[in-house]
Amino acid sequence: MLTLTASIFSDMSGDSTLNLVFAAALFVGLVYSVFLLFFHGIGEAFGDLDIDLDLDVDADIDLDVDHAGEAAGVSMLAVASFISAFGAFGLIAVTLFEASAVGSLITALLSGLVMGIAAQAFFVYILSPTVSSNVQQTSLIGLVGEITTPIPANGTGQIAFVAKGSRMTYSARSTDETLLVGRGTPVRIERIVGGVAFVSKID
Repeated sequence: MLTLTASIFSDMSGDSTLNLVFAAALFVGLVYSVFLLFFHGIGEAFGDLDIDLDLDVDADIDLDVDHAGEAAGVSMLAVASFISAFGAFGLIAVTLFEASAVGSLITALLSGLVMGIAAQAFFVYILSPTVSSNVQQTSLIGLVGEITTPIPANGTGQIAFVAKGSRMTYSARSTDETLLVGRGTPVRIERIVGGVAFVSKID
């Protein structure tokens, strides 16, 4: 398998230094894209909201700052997409269309820019709000509030609490589903799943 992969890579890169640059860019871009998608927090945005709910408040604040900083500039996903597209379209231009060095570079650069801009738009308008929402929800873990609408056994009520100076309300369920939690009962938020706060009574 490794021999076959090496052979394909060799055929794509050929003897040209420019081809090697394109092939290396494609390889690095793809590997980095996979890393970003699955190990750098992006995959978590589409996963179960119950992941990492035990993070403390300080960790949540740090995460929020990191994502905010990335959203303010060019995302790493856009950079990875540019590099991958640069390599892929450069190789296509050279191997399939036998383009000149200048022509293949122009094709690679333009294609990389288009893919990078598309990835940046995806990050800013779709991914970043999702990640920010998840981070904000996890920062509520451990806060104390009170029940404003009673939670029946195995049912849903409502909790009100103050977060960052603002009064907020969430649908709420008890972590002990056999328990009836009355109006005005002080509770602690244990986790938030799907926009519902799971709470426990404060003894």
